[in-house]
Amino acid sequence: MKIFIVCPRLCHGGAERVAVSLANGFVQRGHEVMFFADLYEEQTYVLDDMVQVMNLVPQTNNKLKKWCGAIRILRKQLKTDKPDVIIGIMSLCSIVAKLASIGMGIPVVATEHDPYERPDSAPMPFFLKCYKFWICRMYSCVTVLTGADKKIIGKRLHNVTVKENPLALEPIENISPRKKVILASGRVDNWHYKGFDVLIRAFGNLVQGLKSKVQDEGWKLVIAGVWRSSETRKYLDGIAKECGVWNRIEYTGFVDDMQKVYAESSIFVLSSRYEAFGLVLIEAMSQGCACIACDYKGRQREIMCPEGQGSKFNVQSSNNKVEQCETGILCEPDDVEALAEAMKKMIMDDEYRESVRAKAIERSKYYSIENTMDRWETLLGR
Repeated sequence: MKIFIVCPRLCHGGAERVAVSLANGFVQRGHEVMFFADLYEEQTYVLDDMVQVMNLVPQTNNKLKKWCGAIRILRKQLKTDKPDVIIGIMSLCSIVAKLASIGMGIPVVATEHDPYERPDSAPMPFFLKCYKFWICRMYSCVTVLTGADKKIIGKRLHNVTVKENPLALEPIENISPRKKVILASGRVDNWHYKGFDVLIRAFGNLVQGLKSKVQDEGWKLVIAGVWRSSETRKYLDGIAKECGVWNRIEYTGFVDDMQKVYAESSIFVLSSRYEAFGLVLIEAMSQGCACIACDYKGRQREIMCPEGQGSKFNVQSSNNKVEQCETGILCEPDDVEALAEAMKKMIMDDEYRESVRAKAIERSKYYSIENTMDRWETLLGR
């Protein structure tokens, strides 16, 4: 097949990393892929040499001119190459793909990378609701990341299918000794969405409750991710100082080799208030981290404790909002006490932590690039 993939950029974001994994996976299976992105931005993800790369946008600081130019550039290439399908990565690029292909009869698959519902603390903007539930009807297919989102959509869209994020990392075979590190990952400027404030407060509670053990063993919290706003760091540092853990938190900034960071960490925490999937979660699982996930309405449960797999039972806690399965611990989002209890369980129960690490690796193989490409080829009819 001849496949066009339209993506905002080649850096930093999880959706962008997924786009690169798909492009590389398609060409390795013999398909012809042309990848469109803003090449004026920083490029941190690497495409296979067989992927043809095109600049999606003209060089301008005017956003309207930029994206109108993207439609023109893409339409010109569509007329020349006549691909079998276009895959749009996130809403803006999916819209660009649809407008550029008007009248050409080329199917557009829109990939959605955020959930179709949000908590009250971060309500979904009206325009985004309109896009997700109405404008998405114009696509040949819309992919969502979990069955939970497909259920929320119900009959409002007729063209929805679940396509989980692919795992770009190779699951490890042998679990190496680890540092006393609790790891989190994500754009630091998106601290509210990623729940980093909750994580820091929970870590503060953990240190207060297990002070001698944490100090004696040297446990620390590491947050890997880029930030551009100094105000973000100032705010989070203020929380850390308030909780007495400012000297036990390390910010790495953007990391080129996250695989190495996972491989050195004992515990991984996904502290997001809401998350459609959690690409970093399956990456951490694949590298032998003992994982804790704040479960937004069952989405992370689908990753860690799918129906019919894993024994589940409650950890003793005052709020009864912490639950463990064979591959990790789930807790309620935006709950400092529950998250602190989950981290305490992982630190104190060595036997459980080691068992979780091994079983999480096996679970992560479901998301391998090979399995993912099988599911995508089925969707595209190949």
